Amino acid sequence: MFKDDLDRVAHSRGQGTPDLLRLRSGSVRRLPDGIARPADEAETADLLRRAAENGVRVVPWGGGTSVTGGVNTPPGDAPVVVASLERLSGLSQLDESAGLATFGAGTPGPVVEKALDPHGLTLGHFPQSFEQSTLGGWIVTHSTGQESLRYGRIADRVAGLRLVAPGDRLVVPPLPASSSGPDLRWWVAGSEGRFGILTEATVRVTPKRYETRVEAAMLPSWWCGVDVARGLMRNADTAGLSMLRLSDEPETEVAMTVGLGDGPFAAVVNAWLQLRRVRHGCLLLLGAEDSLDGDRAFDGARAHVGEAGGVWLGRRPGRHWLRDRFRHPYLRDGLLDLGFVTDTLETAAPWSQLPALYDSVRAALRECVTVGEEEIPVLCHLSHPYEDGASLYFTFFFGCPNDGDGEAAVYRWADFKRRASQAIATAGGATSHHHGIGRWHSPWSDAEWSGGENAGGGRAMLEAVAQRLDPKGVMNPHVLLDPVDRLED
Repeated sequence: MFKDDLDRVAHSRGQGTPDLLRLRSGSVRRLPDGIARPADEAETADLLRRAAENGVRVVPWGGGTSVTGGVNTPPGDAPVVVASLERLSGLSQLDESAGLATFGAGTPGPVVEKALDPHGLTLGHFPQSFEQSTLGGWIVTHSTGQESLRYGRIADRVAGLRLVAPGDRLVVPPLPASSSGPDLRWWVAGSEGRFGILTEATVRVTPKRYETRVEAAMLPSWWCGVDVARGLMRNADTAGLSMLRLSDEPETEVAMTVGLGDGPFAAVVNAWLQLRRVRHGCLLLLGAEDSLDGDRAFDGARAHVGEAGGVWLGRRPGRHWLRDRFRHPYLRDGLLDLGFVTDTLETAAPWSQLPALYDSVRAALRECVTVGEEEIPVLCHLSHPYEDGASLYFTFFFGCPNDGDGEAAVYRWADFKRRASQAIATAGGATSHHHGIGRWHSPWSDAEWSGGENAGGGRAMLEAVAQRLDPKGVMNPHVLLDPVDRLED
């Protein structure tokens, strides 16, 4: 057990906007009492047993990249220990004939891919937090990687797992399929450490034959682009696509400014767009393998874009995006240095509900504008499309109030978050698409779990599982199931 003060501070908060504000201002309200680093399943089980016996709360910690308060030290009088999984890391078994690889839950994304690369394999899961987040963190937050069209969500890649809880253990063997009752893997996926500690996972890996290629197009408008995205999802000619990302007009304007640069290429693109009468378009990024199959997918997509009156921009914007795709989260720190707060939120809905959802969230964020204040910039992109719908990912900005006062900025952020979360719930969107619920989204999750009806069955079932695995409430007590609004904690 480690009690170094710097170590405790580093493990006290995740990477959400209020976390950064409080860490930068030195106003973190509580630190964990110690950091444990179990080396195997037996040590993990012993840690949880002793915690239950002594009234200690345990917060599992992978990469610490949660943006939903999911790894924050909970308030209260009970002692809190962070269980860092950094020693539960690495490839322990590889079944190449079955395409199954077993890793410790604390294995960071780059280590996963480095271990698979000599075998010509990949997991193919590349969230924006890839460089710092871990396999276990991906699973317990229901993560979705940027190339989800090809590789699916992380839960689709999980074949087997091992979970240690204060009251029991759960071991799911890696079978290709089973009809033996409900799939227990789905009780762990998205559980966010509330049910126990995921120590090991066996995942499905695939041959890595080619590098990813990304090409870009410009569509005349946001809803034209949404129609194109829906059409691409239903066309056999574009089945080889691995990624689709459509930015609305405000986000496209930012991309054209900082993404394409100020060089000759940007000037040529702007001239070409004006010639084609696409003056306020929406940027579409498409990914596929750099292969003949990828060529066919791009050819099919190019035809769809042309029919919609769009303009194909080719590879250069895509190369720029691939180069920077894991750097974008760090922009928040630079903006904070300049006195601007930024945050994101994501949701998902069927295609027919996306217009109302899009309008509702933007309106809710703009309701937070105070008298005399300039309009709040709100950006959005559509990503992770499915046959029946897609996710929407919003980014908003506001000036840090009161000369950089961290607490005032947290309260302002909470107002934005509260209004947007209620708008999502009212419009029938998913509480979260790929960041998880954590402690900040939990009050609005009942709307999704009950389908908008006055029914508490979903929460009650999850609470029953938590009671069975963790009867004394040791594990991460304020995530997933806590209905209290903790945005300002």
